[in-house]
Amino acid sequence: MKNEKIRKGDMVRLDASRCFTQKAGGSLDYPMTNWLNDNRGTVSASRPITGEETRGWYDSDASKGMTSAGESRLPPRSVQVLLHRDRIYQVLRARARAMLGWGNPTGGLTKVLCTNTGEIAYVKRDLLVKI
Repeated sequence: MKNEKIRKGDMVRLDASRCFTQKAGGSLDYPMTNWLNDNRGTVSASRPITGEETRGWYDSDASKGMTSAGESRLPPRSVQVLLHRDRIYQVLRARARAMLGWGNPTGGLTKVLCTNTGEIAYVKRDLLVKI
């Protein structure tokens, strides 16, 4: 089943062999990002920040002042979302690109909806497996 193409509406989960170390039940020698995520069985995904969140950032103290380079502070472009190995996700868009930073759009992503929390996130397509 690992080689099946993921399509809109499919149910998917994290592919443990590609996401986690051997100690955590996967096949990697070293963690994908860090040992904390590996031990708790999570993968970091992202979603673009909403207009309401941007307005809230401008109203907060984090937006005040200058950076160490003397430039004005810029609001974040994305928010981190943790995907868990034991949860099921619905594919909203199988092949997606998203503006998650200040550079070019990131490609090779899948837009998923967490069936547990209702949160939407973009995750690398090759980290998912169809169930």
